[in-house]
Amino acid sequence: MRGLALKELGGTCAILVGACYIVIGINYLVLPPEQAATADPAQFLLSFASRPTQISLQYLLFGAIGLLGLAVVPAVCDRVRPASEGWVRWGGNLGVLGFAVTALNFFRIYGIQRGRAALFGLAEPAVRQIMASTDDLVSLDPQGWLGFGAVGLWVLIMSWLALRGGLWPKALGGLGIAVGILYFLVVAAFLFESETLLALAAGLGAAVAGPIWYIWVGLRLRRESAQGG
Repeated sequence: MRGLALKELGGTCAILVGACYIVIGINYLVLPPEQAATADPAQFLLSFASRPTQISLQYLLFGAIGLLGLAVVPAVCDRVRPASEGWVRWGGNLGVLGFAVTALNFFRIYGIQRGRAALFGLAEPAVRQIMASTDDLVSLDPQGWLGFGAVGLWVLIMSWLALRGGLWPKALGGLGIAVGILYFLVVAAFLFESETLLALAAGLGAAVAGPIWYIWVGLRLRRESAQGG
């Protein structure tokens, strides 16, 4: 019964993660240019103060994904565990770490940037320069190695194990491997400050491949729970 309840909760949360990613991916593609992740910090803060809705939605949805992911990881790991206890334990720890950092990081960014944006327009030029130059310190994971990289590695490991053990359809496993790679594309985009890579990751990963994978996994988990195993 505990395993079935875990699948039901994890499956529901996986579907919600997929829904959040759809909104994030679409919203990112229509964000004002000055609110893009690689935008100039001064322009970003001025834009945040005047148009806070869209970027605030991004931060809050990413934070929600972090919290929901903490229920998805144990459910997926429990399903894939027969393939390899050791790999599942390590991969599961990476997934929990990545989703926890995601929640902490984006809720923190939302709270801090709201205050910074409100103060930036009123500050003296010297203070503005200091605020803009310290923008990278706001994030706990500025290049996404944990929030995106660790989660991507978890997706890769789970998908590879599920394929090797015949636990998932080949299409689902292959899609999971693609999603894991797209997570690392986000890390590369931040590392090289490439808006093109970030837009590609948002379009293919957040708006298309990621939601399909999470929702597909969630539906399978819920169906197995309803069927009793």
